[in-house]
Amino acid sequence: MNLSSIEYFPALRAGKFDLLALLELENERKQRISPIISARGNAKQLEQFAERWGDFPFWVDSSRFPQDASDELASTLNKGEGNFAEKQNLLATLSGINKNVLPIVGFRASDNARQVVQFALYALKNFSFVAIRVEMSGKALDQNLSLTSAILNAVDDDDINRIYLIADMGSINSVPDTDESSDIARVIGLAAEYSIDKIVTLSTSWPDDRPDKGTIEYRGCLDPIWQAQVFSAEEADFNLFYGDYAATNPVKDLLDNFDPKKMAAPVPFAGYLTPCIWVQSKQGRSGENEQFKTIANQFRNLENYHGDDFCWGTRQIGAIATGARAPGNMAFWNKIRVNQHICAMLHAFDEGMFDWLLTPDTDNDADLEDDLI
Repeated sequence: MNLSSIEYFPALRAGKFDLLALLELENERKQRISPIISARGNAKQLEQFAERWGDFPFWVDSSRFPQDASDELASTLNKGEGNFAEKQNLLATLSGINKNVLPIVGFRASDNARQVVQFALYALKNFSFVAIRVEMSGKALDQNLSLTSAILNAVDDDDINRIYLIADMGSINSVPDTDESSDIARVIGLAAEYSIDKIVTLSTSWPDDRPDKGTIEYRGCLDPIWQAQVFSAEEADFNLFYGDYAATNPVKDLLDNFDPKKMAAPVPFAGYLTPCIWVQSKQGRSGENEQFKTIANQFRNLENYHGDDFCWGTRQIGAIATGARAPGNMAFWNKIRVNQHICAMLHAFDEGMFDWLLTPDTDNDADLEDDLI
């Protein structure tokens, strides 16, 4: 399996519309990303995704997000019995459907260390590459680093080069420290200690609040900013990869999991990514889905709108704005948002985003900093 073309690791919970947003990506974009999918909900949806995704690598973890604490599939996969036997079974099933599935060794600080280590060894034996996900949010980082060390101590030297380390910052609302004493520096230091050279940095700064009704707001996308700082400092020693939660916040944003069959219709809301800025609009009243046409026209009128033909998401925005298709509902617009975000982020890579984020003392940088604060 060749991962040499991968630039971006978008992370998503396995919701129906999140998976559909990935499936709408064109092959030339799929070959540049490697999604991280946190299993929850319906295993059949994951199997259908694996069948339709094509010949491109994707990663599977079990969801440990608080929203999924009572989810039957997530709870089953997170049971350590038999060295996470149910997670092994799911991975085997998905691998039988699509050989490009790759396992993530994810864990809670309270998990049994031996069971986690044995699951990691199973993954290394049966898959080309394995990722270890170090969750950095909260107070458990010391325990998580200790358990990661236990895993790596059990790995043969010849297998170290098949390991990716995912430094998952979780939900952030400001740019985190990246200096020598920071949490991310500790994770990178652990990678250096074990000669791991492939590190995925991951976070979400998607806001957990929404604009007032009838307003449009501009909110900072902070994830590229701190990751650009890390890339600049560590570029010579590691292969570093950008990751975010693709305009979702699985820790805080309940409406990211909106299901029109189970939940009351919310006030129409949508988001659109321009370079390092999310444009968020909330219009109308609860269930007034025709207001999505208003939102579509607002996005099309943005100075940095990518154009109707840019991606699947913008094609839907254009069609809704012109009345060529129905305005949709919150679930459909969540799908648009995820798809557009991934495509816009890849476009920002092509435009040299990380370089201009690190360029100091220009008027544009000052304006951007004002917008992000």
